[in-house]
Amino acid sequence: MIKFSVSRLDKEPIELKGTEDKEFIALPENDAYTVVAPLEYALTAVKISGGALITGSCRTVISGVCGRCLEELEQEISADDIELFIDLEDAPEEIDISDDIREELLINLPMNLLCDEDCAGLCSECGNNLNKKSCSCGGKSSGSLAWSALDDLNI
Repeated sequence: MIKFSVSRLDKEPIELKGTEDKEFIALPENDAYTVVAPLEYALTAVKISGGALITGSCRTVISGVCGRCLEELEQEISADDIELFIDLEDAPEEIDISDDIREELLINLPMNLLCDEDCAGLCSECGNNLNKKSCSCGGKSSGSLAWSALDDLNI
């Protein structure tokens, strides 16, 4: 849990640095990603205008498959520009920002993992991984066979 004391914040800014178990992330149940490393965070809480401003970053590592070639990979994900404002009016003595930090990281999850921005993907004809070897069947990883009739139009 990532918490800070309001009374301590009245006196000075608070540095919040540490790690949380990979279970802290609690990804929605799906088979797209798995968290494989603890969450690392470096945050600063400062009292301003009746509230607390928390800034900093957090990161972890997830594993999954490339959205183009289906190869297994691990990728670091991070939230580098965290800026949270917590209203301190009627706030408890200790404030838990765990859910806020978790949400900041989840927002930064990619729609699809990619092994490389230039990943060639799979051949649409034979399913060959075009990153490893080319094929002679004439299939392309980009484009759909459903639209191939449009290639013959002379406009």
